[in-house]
Amino acid sequence: MDRLPLSMEGVLEWNAADKCALVAVIGLIASVVWAVAVNYLFLHPDFALYANLAVLRLFFKGEIWVFIPGWLVIIVTALCVRWRWPNSQLLVHLTVQFYTLTCAVSSYFLGHHTSNFGVVTLVGGATVGLLLFERRPVLLALLTFLAIMVATTLAEQARLIPYAPALLGSPFENGRLATTWLINAGGVTFFMLLMVIGLIYYGFDRLRAQELRLAQTTDQLARANDLISRYVAAQVAEQILSGNYSAGEKHERRKLTLFFSDIKDFSEVADSVEPEELSQMLNEYLSEMTSIAERYGGTIDKFVGDAIMIFFGAPLATDDRDHALRAVRMGMEMQKRLADLRRAWIRRGIEHPFQIRIGINTGVASVGNFGSKGRMDYTAIGRHVNLAARLQVNCEPDRILLGHATWVLVQDDILCTPKGEIRVKGIHNPVKVYEVAPCGLPE
Repeated sequence: MDRLPLSMEGVLEWNAADKCALVAVIGLIASVVWAVAVNYLFLHPDFALYANLAVLRLFFKGEIWVFIPGWLVIIVTALCVRWRWPNSQLLVHLTVQFYTLTCAVSSYFLGHHTSNFGVVTLVGGATVGLLLFERRPVLLALLTFLAIMVATTLAEQARLIPYAPALLGSPFENGRLATTWLINAGGVTFFMLLMVIGLIYYGFDRLRAQELRLAQTTDQLARANDLISRYVAAQVAEQILSGNYSAGEKHERRKLTLFFSDIKDFSEVADSVEPEELSQMLNEYLSEMTSIAERYGGTIDKFVGDAIMIFFGAPLATDDRDHALRAVRMGMEMQKRLADLRRAWIRRGIEHPFQIRIGINTGVASVGNFGSKGRMDYTAIGRHVNLAARLQVNCEPDRILLGHATWVLVQDDILCTPKGEIRVKGIHNPVKVYEVAPCGLPE
């Protein structure tokens, strides 16, 4: 069970029952103050000659028998229901309507249109209500207050009821406002005005603090998104951040175009350069390849040392032909960009710059999250994934080797050369392969 909150700092986060109890405590204090003030006038009738003691006696009975018990009932009810119905909207409606009734009655007795009490309680109540509660009960309470105010004003104009019945006359003495009025009604009104100003300041201060926290959270999310995108496929990260939390949770069988690339004789190149130079070369190469893959919309599955696995068709898909064309054109641009990098590396004194082999295959694979509960990878598995990897192994450096299914999809747009059939490990039957024509690829 939650304890009763002891700090006002988080009052906006309190449950509805606790907020109702807070409002009721404030209302109880106000009713007690009014009752004490009116009782003082009974004991000292000369203190305020403008006061109608007969009417104030009725007002006093209302405070003693209606309003003070009413606030006590709300406090007790709020303390009882906070354990089972902490956000009871019925209690909220009861609280704000009772507050409206007490303020409207007091405003009428003092005179709606010649006393600041009604305006202060209306603005203050609305401010506090909108800060603490949902809009509907507060708006209904405002309508109640306005309805009472309009009804009593019309009745006053029709001479059905007196205006400001608590007053025998205007609270003026010798051409100035009576000191007793300033101390009594004026003092209470001024105190409430100060409280309203404080609450408004508190509310706006909290709103500014929330805006600051929201800005900080947004910045943190942006940084987290950038960081997550480095470790998770960008398309998967975008799906999750957009609210599609189930992205990749289920394993699906989809027709994908799968891309594998690998650096030829990477171990020999690594032996010929210093580790720092090798790290710089590898980072430059992977950064450029990643940038190209992102432009073509490929899902970067993983980097395994110098090898790259990318696929098209999940988690976002268009059609098989588009997937295959984007994969092949991506591979062609990667080969061209690597040729530019090689020239730059040679100028830096690198004797054996990178050459890559690319294998591309299209087929049905199982795609989704694979791994343990603590560590998952969004990847694709299956026979066609293995075939794409084998095509890369059998490809010549600086070339792109396609499986038959991919060639069928791109043959009208990409010039390819048949390379016959090859046998690959894990595939029983020979596989027809095609090489993307050298035109447009680096020599």
